[in-house]
Amino acid sequence: MSKNRASRRRFRVVARPQQRARRAQLAGAFTAVLLLGAVAAIAARQTLASLRARASAPAAPGRVVVDGPENFRALAQAVVDAAPGTPGDKAAALKARFACVSDVSVSRSWGDAASTLTPILRRAVAPALIGGHAGGALGDDGAVFAAPDGVYALSGPFVDPAGADANSLRDFALAWPTLSAPGALPSPLSAAQYKGPVDGWQLRLEDGTVVLWGPLTWTQEKIARLKEALADARSRQPGAFAADLRFFDDGKVLLKPLTASAGASALAAAHGRLR
Repeated sequence: MSKNRASRRRFRVVARPQQRARRAQLAGAFTAVLLLGAVAAIAARQTLASLRARASAPAAPGRVVVDGPENFRALAQAVVDAAPGTPGDKAAALKARFACVSDVSVSRSWGDAASTLTPILRRAVAPALIGGHAGGALGDDGAVFAAPDGVYALSGPFVDPAGADANSLRDFALAWPTLSAPGALPSPLSAAQYKGPVDGWQLRLEDGTVVLWGPLTWTQEKIARLKEALADARSRQPGAFAADLRFFDDGKVLLKPLTASAGASALAAAHGRLR
């Protein structure tokens, strides 16, 4: 009887203190993970809802801003504000309105309704006349375009390109830095005008000298020979001269005095062969 009672006796297993502490830590960590996951899920839903609201919201009218050169920004912004349509449409209107703009980049910050237009200006080398009037510029690629006042800080003589073709303009733009450099010519350049496919460009110097340049070749050599010829001619007769460099390939620099007393005199030829 006592054996049966002993067999039916139940035993309760009591965990050690260290095991109880470890279980409590695991349970706490599991609960924390669940809480963090719930918070992250709520935050993700709120962020997604905010992004969807921004994406679906129409851009506020007039929120297209012009960036770029400060002296051009106000003019460009007025054109952009008046042009209807998308930022791309406004960029096209800006490029069509100003010939000095070669391109317009359109950018937009992520999540922002505002767009930024950045006009890219043509590179100009000299002020130019358009239809006989100031207000233009000669680009480094030979293009002649209108330029609003203050957009370019161009100084020096005006170029009159009337009648010049694209090749003549491009060649002259390439030669311009050499021709307009300080001390390059016998006297500073005061004006340049295209005279035709045979005569080429005519240069006027500040001392009254007029130079018919001819083809835009042998630029450095022409400058050196022109200085020599003028110095020699002025040693015998002071005053202004008309110089003809159209026959430079034949080794000739022709000079003609521009004084009243010698107005009808023949051309004085300063001959010299290229070396």
